Amino acid sequence: MRFFNHRRHGHIIGSVYLVHFARRYRGAQHYMGFSTNIPERVKAHRAGRGAPLLGAVTKRGIAWRVVRTWRRKDGYFEQHLKRSYPLKELCPVCSGPHAHKKGH
Repeated sequence: MRFFNHRRHGHIIGSVYLVHFARRYRGAQHYMGFSTNIPERVKAHRAGRGAPLLGAVTKRGIAWRVVRTWRRKDGYFEQHLKRSYPLKELCPVCSGPHAHKKGH
């Protein structure tokens, strides 16, 4: 049996995470990603080995942090969230306590 190690196939179980930027960068204030190890992925992003958007934000000195996670999910769930909600509606920094009611 062949296993795909790519989130688009949805076979890998991990966590979806939402990043909030302290200020907008080219219109963006959020980034959503998928990982099987969020702490290691965050280290990679901060070191410039990850999503180009987070690399650019970090390079410009814009602070960012992971503000929400969904555990035991797959890549399909990440894509569902991205298609179904503006990221600011899922962000507890931007939307307050109501953000936690969306995306379950």
